[in-house]
Amino acid sequence: MGTGKRKNSFLFFTEDASPDLRSLSLLLLVAFALTVIFLKWFFEDRISGFLPGEASSRTYFALYPMKYVDEEGTVALRSRVGDTVSGVLVRDGAAMDRLISKIEIMAEGDVSLLSLSPGLTELIKSYPEEARKRFLQASARLSSAYLQSQGEKPGGFSWSPEILWKEIERLALPMEENNIVYQILDEILQPLSRVDDDLTRMLRKEMGAALQPVERSIVPGDVLVEKGQIITDQAARILEMQGYSRVSFPWKQILFALVVIPFWPLWLRIQTRNHGGGEDKSELPWVYLAFIVGVSWLAEYVSALFHAQGMGSLFLAGCAYLTLPAHLALQLVLGGAILGGLVVTGFSTLHVLLVALMGILSAFGGYFLLIGVHSRGHLWKQLFLLGVLQTLTGLSLRWAFNISFSAEILIPLILGSALWSSLVIAALPLLEDTFDVLSPLRLMELSHPSNPLLKRLQMEAAGTYHHSLMLGTLAEAVADKLGMNANLLKAGAYFHDIGKLRRPDFFVENQMGGENVHDELKPSLSALVIIAHVREGLELAHEYHLPRVIRSFIAEHHGTTALAYFLRKARNMGLTIPREQFCYPGPKPQSRETGLMMLVDSVEAAVRAESRAGSESILDVRDTINRVIDSKITEGQLDDVDFTLRDLSVIRETLLSALRTVYHTRKVKEIQEKESPQHTTEKQEDDVSEASVASR
Repeated sequence: MGTGKRKNSFLFFTEDASPDLRSLSLLLLVAFALTVIFLKWFFEDRISGFLPGEASSRTYFALYPMKYVDEEGTVALRSRVGDTVSGVLVRDGAAMDRLISKIEIMAEGDVSLLSLSPGLTELIKSYPEEARKRFLQASARLSSAYLQSQGEKPGGFSWSPEILWKEIERLALPMEENNIVYQILDEILQPLSRVDDDLTRMLRKEMGAALQPVERSIVPGDVLVEKGQIITDQAARILEMQGYSRVSFPWKQILFALVVIPFWPLWLRIQTRNHGGGEDKSELPWVYLAFIVGVSWLAEYVSALFHAQGMGSLFLAGCAYLTLPAHLALQLVLGGAILGGLVVTGFSTLHVLLVALMGILSAFGGYFLLIGVHSRGHLWKQLFLLGVLQTLTGLSLRWAFNISFSAEILIPLILGSALWSSLVIAALPLLEDTFDVLSPLRLMELSHPSNPLLKRLQMEAAGTYHHSLMLGTLAEAVADKLGMNANLLKAGAYFHDIGKLRRPDFFVENQMGGENVHDELKPSLSALVIIAHVREGLELAHEYHLPRVIRSFIAEHHGTTALAYFLRKARNMGLTIPREQFCYPGPKPQSRETGLMMLVDSVEAAVRAESRAGSESILDVRDTINRVIDSKITEGQLDDVDFTLRDLSVIRETLLSALRTVYHTRKVKEIQEKESPQHTTEKQEDDVSEASVASR
C-alpha cells in the first residue's frame, strides 16, 4: 500500500516520459524561443532599429517616463568649471633663495657677484665706492621689501614698474642713482611663485567631481532622437532603456534561450516533486508543456505588435488549468509568463516587468476562475473575465509607470482577451487528441449518455451499464471526500468494463436470472473468457479513441487478482492448473484513481452478491467492505498506490453510507383489519412490488 505519502490527486497522464521525450520537449521549447526572437529581429528590429554613430532613420519618441544622467552634459559642465581655474600658484623656493643671496651681496656693496648684465655692471663699477654702496644697499632694502611681500602670499603683491619707481623715489637719492637702482631691481626682482600644473589638474578634477551629475527627465511623447540626427552612445542607451532595439543580431537573447531556458523545466520538475511529496509514477507530459508554453510566447509576440503586452499568458493559463493539476498549472504559468517576457521584450526592463506582472495575475486569477468550469460557454466567460482583469491590471500598471497610456490601448487589450479566450476553446480539443491530455470538459463529454460506446453498453449489456453507473456514483462520492478528481473517476467507472461488450452473456449482471453459460464450460475456459474482457476493453478503447488515462482504468481495475470462484471450481474437480492461469494480467493500480476504482468495483460486486443471497444487516455490509479492502491490501494490489490509513478509513465509511441506501430491504408493518378477499390480494401484490423495488 505505498509509503503513505500523498501523490497528485489528479491523473491526467500516465505515460512514462523517456529521456528522449524530455530532450525533445526541451528542444521544442528552445525552438519556440528562437523562433520568437528571430521573428522580432527580422520584422521589427532589423527594419526599425537604430545603430549608434549613424543617422537615425526615424524620429524616436519616449514611451514612458524616466530619469537619466546626462553624461555628455555632465562632462561639458565639469569642463567649464575646470576652465575657471587658470593655474595654482606655489612659492618658488629656488627663486627665493637666489633673491636672498643677492640681497646679502648688495648689502655688502659687492657688485661682481650679482650676475647683472655686463653694461650695468661696468656702469656701477664706474661710480665711487661710497655712491656704489649707497644705491646697492638701497636696492637691497627694496628687494627685502619685495621678498617680504611675496612671502606672505604668493603673487599677493604686484611690483609693477610704476609702483617700483614710486618706491625708489622714496629713497631720496639723486635722480641718476634712482635710475641705477631701477635698472638693478628690474634685473634682480623675478617672480617668486610658479604655476603647479599637477596641482592645477588635481584642483580642476576635484572641482568637477564635486559637481552633481546632470540629471534630466523624460516624459512620454518627448522626442529622443530626430530623424537624420546622429545617434550618440548616450542616445543609444536611452533608446534601449525605452524598449527600442539596435540593428544587431540578438545574440544576447539567443544566449539566454540556450542557457537559461533548459534550467526552467528542471526547476518545474523539482517543484512538482516537492508538492507531491515524492516520486510519482506518472511523469509530466513534457512535450505538451513545452508546446503550450511556446505557443503562449508566440501569442505574446502577436499581442506586443498591437501594444497589448501581457495578454499572451491568457492562452497559457487557459490550457494549463484545464488540463493539468492546479499546483502544476500555477508553476507553469508563472515561469512561462516571466520567461516569455524576457524572450519577447528583449530585456526592456519596464516591458518585462509589465508582462511578468500580468503573467502573475493570469497564474493566480486562473487558479480561482478556471478550476471547476462545467461547459465551454462557462469556460469562455471565465477566460474573458480573466482577460478583463488582465486588461484592467495592464492599464493600471501603464498608468503607474506612465507607459504610453491612452484610450487606444484599451481596444487591443479587450480584443486580445476575446481572441485568446476563443483560441483556447478552439485549440483545446486538438490539444487533447494530439497530446492525450484531459480537461474537465472532455471528461464530462465522455461521461454523457450520448457517447457511442456508452450507448452500445446500454443496449447490448444493460447489466454492465447499470453496474458502471453505480460505480460512477460510488466513486464520485468517495472522490469528493478525498479531494480527488470526481469527473475522472466517473468517466473511468463508465468505461472500465466496456470489454464485456464482446460477450455480455458471459457475465452474471447481464444474465438476468437466465441460464449461466459457465455451467457448461471448463473452469479454465470460463476464466479465459472473463479475463479477456480487459484486453478486449483496451481494444475497444483504442478503436473509439479513448484517452490513455481512461484506458488505465480498463487495464488496472482488476490488477493481478485471481478469479477465486473458477480456481476453486477447478480444484474441486480435481484439476491441477497453475494459479497464474486464473489471474488477470494487470498491471496493478498505478495511481490513486485506479486503485480507488479497484476497491469500489470489488466492494460493489461483493455487496450486490450478498444482497442477492439475502443479507440485510448493515453489519454484514460493513464486514463485506472491510473484508474486500483488507484482501486487496493483503494481496499487494495497492502496493503502488499511496493510500494513507485515513484515506482507507474515508473509503470504508463513504462506501458503507452509500451502499446501505441502495442494498437493503424495507420491512412493511402488517396491518390487521378486515378486508374483502379481493382487496387482500391486491394489497399483497403491492407490498411485494414495493419490496422488490426497494431491494434492487
